[in-house]
Amino acid sequence: MISVAMATYNGEKYILEQLNSILDQSLPVDEIIIRDDISSDKTADIIKKFIQDNGLDEKIDFAVNDKNLGYASNFMGAVRQTKGDYIFFCDQDDIWVNDRVEKMVEALKNTPDALMIGSEFEPFKCSDDAPDVPRWELAKFKNDGELEKLQFNSENIFIGCQGCTMALKRSFLDRIDEYWYEGWAHDEFVWKLALSLDGLYFLHKVTLKRRLHSSNVTLHKEHQKQQRLKYLTELAKSHEQTLKFIVQNEDDSYKVNLLKKHIKATNMRINLIKRREVLNSLALLRYMDCYHKKRSIPVELVMALK
Repeated sequence: MISVAMATYNGEKYILEQLNSILDQSLPVDEIIIRDDISSDKTADIIKKFIQDNGLDEKIDFAVNDKNLGYASNFMGAVRQTKGDYIFFCDQDDIWVNDRVEKMVEALKNTPDALMIGSEFEPFKCSDDAPDVPRWELAKFKNDGELEKLQFNSENIFIGCQGCTMALKRSFLDRIDEYWYEGWAHDEFVWKLALSLDGLYFLHKVTLKRRLHSSNVTLHKEHQKQQRLKYLTELAKSHEQTLKFIVQNEDDSYKVNLLKKHIKATNMRINLIKRREVLNSLALLRYMDCYHKKRSIPVELVMALK
C-alpha cells in the first residue's frame, strides 16, 4: 500500500496541478492524506470540490484542522494518519514526474537496508521574487539513476535534500515516531534518524518539478540575527534528540562523539551571536566541520560585532 502525506496552507493557485500529477502516476497511490492548517484562501473548497467531482472520497482523506498547528506539526499530523507500507512526503505546489512513485518504491523494495530515500528535482520559478535553489544542492545532481547510500559524517548530519522529494518505509516510521517532538521539521526528523540507522539513500533521478515562488519557506536565507539564533537553537535541539536516539538504539561511539562535537559547536555559535562571546570565533576554528557552509563563520562574527 502506498500513501501520500500533504500539508496545505493557502495553496489555491497550484493545488489542483499537484493533485492531478499524483493521480497520474504509472504506479498508482492508494491514499492521499491532506491536512489543511486553516487556509484563509479557497484551498479547502478547491480540494473538496476536486474530491467530489472525481469520486475520490475513498482515496483522498481531507480535513481542516481545528486550530492552526504550524507547518511541522501539521505535516506530522498528516504523516501519522497514513496507513501505507510506503509513505511519500508531498508539498502542495510541486508537480510529480509520472514515474516518481514507481521508481522510488522500486528503490525501497530492492534495497533492504534503505529506510528513507530522497531524490533530485527540477526547479522552476513562477514569480520574479522567488528564491534560488542553493548552488551546492544543484551541484550534486546527476540524474543518472544512481542510488547513493549516505554515510554518517559531519556533512550529512545536515539535511541534504528537499523534504518534498522524500519517501520512507512504514516500518521505519513506526520505529522512530516516539522521538519526534513538537516543532521538529518532518524532513529533518526522518533524515537524521535514517542516517543514524545507516538507512539513508539518495536517488539521482529527477522525480518532481519543484515550484519556486515568494512563499517558499525552506529556501529563504538566515541572514538576520534573530532568524539565525532561531535556526541554531532548533539545530542544537535536533542534534540532542538524534543523540538520544542513537544512545538508546545504536550505541555507536563514533556517532555519539561526532554528535556531541556538533552540539558543542552549535552552542558556541549561539553564545557568539547572543552574548557576543567573540573569543568563541577563535575556538570555533577547531570545529570547521560542524558548519554546514564555511561562509557562516564570517556572517556570524559580523552578527556578534554589530
